[in-house]
Amino acid sequence: MLPLSQTTGYALRALRCLDEPGGEPILVEAIAEDTGIPRSYLSKLIHRLAKRGLVVARRGHHGGVVLARPGRDITLDTLSEAIDGTAWRSRCLLGLLDCTEETPCALHAYWGAMRADILAHLAQVTLADMAQHRDPGVERCRARRKVAEVSAVG
Repeated sequence: MLPLSQTTGYALRALRCLDEPGGEPILVEAIAEDTGIPRSYLSKLIHRLAKRGLVVARRGHHGGVVLARPGRDITLDTLSEAIDGTAWRSRCLLGLLDCTEETPCALHAYWGAMRADILAHLAQVTLADMAQHRDPGVERCRARRKVAEVSAVG
């Protein structure tokens, strides 16, 4: 019941398609095609990630998107904050609006401990760590890049 959004999941998938800073930019259209993320949604998402300093987006010839910092320096905590903000971190697991420290629900203490553990893990796991996770869309995107590099050289 982790309240991270599908948008954060999309952002993670998109960031995994990108080269490290100084690498070759990739077009948003190519990421959308390979991952299945709707293009217009992805464009807005990339804009938000650029405003938060996670990606660099360039328009025009030789344009595209690259990571603004190395994947080992981007934690899932940073990514979730950029997309979902921090409000979810204090919400009741059951969605009860009047659940507070003063008037806790039956799961309040449990969720508080679990939330702290989840946040600690999100702060430790990086984009580079996520490279171990198999994602066919990301793999298609990365493979396309390798084919393009070989074609440009040959």
